[in-house]
Amino acid sequence: MSNAKSPTDPNRKVAAIILAAGTSSRMGGKDKQLSMLRGLPVFTHSLRVMQQSQQVDHICVVFADHNIAAGREAIANADDRKIVCVTTGGSRRQDSVRIGIEALQAAGVDFEWLLIHDGARPYIDEAMIARGLVAAQATGATVASVPLKDTVKQVAGEHVTATPDRSTLRAVQTPQIFRASVLTSAHTAVTADVTDDASMVEQNGGDVTVFDGDYDNIKITTPGDMALAEAIYDRRAGQPVTGERRRWGTGFDGHALSNGGPLRLGGVDIPYEFSLAGHSDGDVLLHAVTSALLGAAGLGDMGSNFPSSDESLKGIDSAELTRRALSKISQAGWEAEHVDATIIAQRPRLSGYVEAIRDRIASVTGLDRASVNIKVTSTDHVGAIGEGKGIAAQAIATLVSTRP
Repeated sequence: MSNAKSPTDPNRKVAAIILAAGTSSRMGGKDKQLSMLRGLPVFTHSLRVMQQSQQVDHICVVFADHNIAAGREAIANADDRKIVCVTTGGSRRQDSVRIGIEALQAAGVDFEWLLIHDGARPYIDEAMIARGLVAAQATGATVASVPLKDTVKQVAGEHVTATPDRSTLRAVQTPQIFRASVLTSAHTAVTADVTDDASMVEQNGGDVTVFDGDYDNIKITTPGDMALAEAIYDRRAGQPVTGERRRWGTGFDGHALSNGGPLRLGGVDIPYEFSLAGHSDGDVLLHAVTSALLGAAGLGDMGSNFPSSDESLKGIDSAELTRRALSKISQAGWEAEHVDATIIAQRPRLSGYVEAIRDRIASVTGLDRASVNIKVTSTDHVGAIGEGKGIAAQAIATLVSTRP
């Protein structure tokens, strides 16, 4: 009879460390941990699984310097159940894990086992955690893995040098689960760079086993991975994304120009002798985008949500209004998928600012840069805009449902 403990043994204490401290260097300037995946930041999907798990007792989340403030905010807006520490990691993955272990110890919580998981893998589940905890009993170290589907070639330059037997190879994932003493010993003994915790245990003479992961348990590394993660989410929810789960909205706004610059459009300050008049900062482009987003969600318009009679909004940065609108849209079960907008201005010449405006709107809305399109046109000197007395903007926004 096996002496392995049940995965739900109440006497065994498990602490999970969720790693969200990467640089997201292949995400085109976007933080993968904070990117929205069907209405929630990526890292919170695995966090929720840990919080709901009957097998995980304590949680420590490790962020980087650049995203810890936003990460703390995301946690505060969700659920802090089981979270005993939120901390800043180190320059290497193994440094972040070590710091997480030290933070758990400093919190004074009791744990016998450590579960290490990448926050960029949103599809861990309870069954996977259970399999891992059972497998870890044998040697005190185990990793999730899946068989390779493709033939692997070892190469030197452009020349194949060997074809390893695919049946002996596995693609390794997280979670990786260790007896706490095994992992802390490895972190003490191994200082060379490694790609995962199991490698440290191996180098320290430990015996590492594998257990079944899941092909859905992908790690989001590139913008293309986000599209795949969304498809997995929709399949698991049982509803493919169709036209019935998408909505479109349009927005328009225009303001007169007044003396004194700079001119603000799309959240970017443009050197000019005039600025746009308005109760807020007069940013007609962000107003049009925000109106389109609200309209697509069926939440009215800018005026009904942010009336000019509200003195607290006087002079406010329109980017803040867009963020507030997106919060309302999220609560209604939608998230932005694409924005296309046109600035209508006779002068100044704006073509040189389009890319900066595009970047800024992508940042404000949380969209990939490729999902924001900005155009500039004029009225060929017709009307008040053609006479240089004002600027207008129009936009169309696409939303996708976040509800199964």
